[in-house]
Amino acid sequence: MKDLRIPIKHTKTCDNCRGNGYLNVIDTEGLTQVKQCWVCESEGEIKYEEDFINKLIHDHQRLQ
Repeated sequence: MKDLRIPIKHTKTCDNCRGNGYLNVIDTEGLTQVKQCWVCESEGEIKYEEDFINKLIHDHQRLQ
């Protein structure tokens, strides 16, 4: 029987909001508005699973 592997989760600080979870956005009138980060969904971290990272590495090596 094949052993089951539990995917390992990796986290990285969000580059868009720099870990804050929110951004200061300047609108067309020059006013600053606070918006929630749409990349990390206001968590401040981006979560990756091991299978996703392995796929990225494999695809990158194939392109080179």
